[in-house]
Amino acid sequence: MSEARPSLGSRLAAATVDFEGSTRAAALIRIGLVLALWGCVGEPLSLTRATGALEAAEIVVFFGASLAMLVGLGTRGATAITAAILVHLYLDAHLGLGGRARSFFGHHHQALLTTVTLLMILVPAGRSISVDRWLALRRAEAAGRPPPPERGPLWGVRLIALQLSAVYVWSAIDKLSPDYLSGARLERIAMDFYLGSDLPESAALHALFVAAAWILLALELALGVGLWWPRARRWLVPAGVALHALFYLALPVCVFSALTVLLYLAFVEPAAVDRALARLLGPGERERGRASVRGDE
Repeated sequence: MSEARPSLGSRLAAATVDFEGSTRAAALIRIGLVLALWGCVGEPLSLTRATGALEAAEIVVFFGASLAMLVGLGTRGATAITAAILVHLYLDAHLGLGGRARSFFGHHHQALLTTVTLLMILVPAGRSISVDRWLALRRAEAAGRPPPPERGPLWGVRLIALQLSAVYVWSAIDKLSPDYLSGARLERIAMDFYLGSDLPESAALHALFVAAAWILLALELALGVGLWWPRARRWLVPAGVALHALFYLALPVCVFSALTVLLYLAFVEPAAVDRALARLLGPGERERGRASVRGDE
């Protein structure tokens, strides 16, 4: 008799709630996220902008907690503190709780940074590439125990991937208007940054803007949905990286572009990230890396 196929519910649970694997990709996301945060808020959260002792204390705590998050010291607690301060700043920007950060924390890339940092609280990202990992290895060695595996539940990473999908899908939905589909919105962007107030009267140039508008719309929809399928991912990831590299160079969306490319790691299978790291480390380190993930070295 053939074995019964697992139900849709059990397959969904295995891919989300019960999903676990190597935490190395999650650690890379953790490190890159902090660097993106510093690139975004380093200037507005300078102590020179503090208007009182409480604001200065919040700035000091933010950078202390985010530094601990970067190096992986008390990782989950440090991430929670960092996220709490970001939420406060974002609410300050949108609800006018003080207005101090309104001009710096009211944009979509700051919302994405805040949301992803919140979701990172759910991810055991301190189990790899961290001071927490180093301390755990020392404790295990002192007790004569095998090192703890670099594995853990990764359903929080799935939520990060879902968040990025939502960004792409809603961005595409926002473009479903005559203003965008006619190429007019892209023409205005080009005029703001490159062409000035006088757009050249050229049918070919207008056709180029229309084509670019539709191609971008189709690519964002494909990225929002297709990144979940491995076969599509091998084509979509390079296309997405190229798209965001173009945005990074041509438009003032540097943090958003870099963060989006970083979050592609949330879609990649953890084992694939381990294999890539093993190739970088060289043949002599591959088996040791596999044993570390399994916890049997």
